[in-house]
Amino acid sequence: MANTSLSEASMYSCGPPGICQPGSALTPPNRRHSSPTSWSIPAGVYTARELVRRFAPLLDTVVHHLGPDPPNEKPARIVLLDNVAANLSTDMRESSLPLYDLSDISRREIRDQARRIGQVLVQWAREYAHEPYDPDLHLRGPGDGHLLLPSSLTLMYARCTRPHHMQLLNEYMRQMVVLRDALLPFQNFYAVPIPVDGRARGIRHLEAPRERFLTTVFAGHITQASVVSLARAVLAPDLPVTMTGGYGFQYTHGLILPAILAGGVVPYHLLRYVPSKIDSATMEVLFDYHFPDYHEAPRGDIPAGPPTILTRYPIDLPNQKEELQTAGIGLQVGSSTSAVRGLELRLEFKNGDTARVDVGQIARGLRHSYEALEETRDSTTNHTVFLHSASEILIQPGWGLSTTKMVGFHVIPVDDPTIALALLGKLYPRNVILLPNDEQLGQTDDVGEDSEAKFVIWGGFKRGGLKGVF
Repeated sequence: MANTSLSEASMYSCGPPGICQPGSALTPPNRRHSSPTSWSIPAGVYTARELVRRFAPLLDTVVHHLGPDPPNEKPARIVLLDNVAANLSTDMRESSLPLYDLSDISRREIRDQARRIGQVLVQWAREYAHEPYDPDLHLRGPGDGHLLLPSSLTLMYARCTRPHHMQLLNEYMRQMVVLRDALLPFQNFYAVPIPVDGRARGIRHLEAPRERFLTTVFAGHITQASVVSLARAVLAPDLPVTMTGGYGFQYTHGLILPAILAGGVVPYHLLRYVPSKIDSATMEVLFDYHFPDYHEAPRGDIPAGPPTILTRYPIDLPNQKEELQTAGIGLQVGSSTSAVRGLELRLEFKNGDTARVDVGQIARGLRHSYEALEETRDSTTNHTVFLHSASEILIQPGWGLSTTKMVGFHVIPVDDPTIALALLGKLYPRNVILLPNDEQLGQTDDVGEDSEAKFVIWGGFKRGGLKGVF
């Protein structure tokens, strides 16, 4: 993807020093006192890894009271973390988020994301085996119903000396499960600074938004709005509410944007944390679509030139000389209020032409796009098509969407991933097909609606992931 004002290097950093590095997990306890102590997380800003470290005293207090491990037996801490791994899996009896064979892309994405996050959280937990803890730690809490593996059940009932130790273990499991689910919207979940106000126990203040989101997961109705809603609840619950819910936001510690802007393997709904600010005048800003309902957006008709017969990717056509000089993300001028703004992808071509495309519509266009079928022996047939220049479509003034009344194949050759993404935000998102430049036009024959114009973005895209590689 072309260089933008959001550098690729910054995508992988954790933010300014001090944001993601709160103090040690727990002050070494005073062993002299005899009264039971409770557990909490001090108000502050934490990464997911730091939260896992803050949870560790819950587990280690239980392990302490289970006593020394018998020789030739698996250590108690490993047994219990194996149980947490089962709770965080998606395909076991003990799973808190059971997602098995799934046909829809949205739930497959959440399942794969849950697995990835769960594995990382457990790995971090295994590394925090020597954190300070208080053997007098005591709490009472609700039974959250997290199932135990037979090995954990045997361990707890054979060696556990006090009933409240089971509640400590349950609380540890619950905090890990809630954290896993709270991180689901974020592609780079490990980098996101998470504010904790200290009012609830740990991160239990996220229970309600978590439940609302999981309802959409189990019902099979995951939307971009539901993913953004959970992200807002975790990071910026005081953001304004709009009809669409927006597609990203700026909060105290950075930006949350559609992950497609980072290029590479593209997710479907996931968002990405960027340790940067785009509006220095306002602390928190919701980024909303220019057109809440794209059906109501103005539409401009693309003139169709003379039909052309194509047998291969048109590398020798003049419009292939369109070269992108710069690309960057910025605020749309005069968009809504200071607390609700729009973002635009700004393009400048080497010939001096410029273009602006609504970032929200790019993400929306990608979700509505088709991917060409896999190559077959019949996909090399000749096609009569209408050829279009990508830049001529992109430089059209205003925020309207481009379409045509001319039925047939409308091919837009592209060799730059950024231009391909920009086209997804400029074309009316119906019957838009993505085709890699080393594949054949015939692979689009059975994709989309034959009774309408088919826009084929040929190039700037490769197969991979859920929605391709840009």
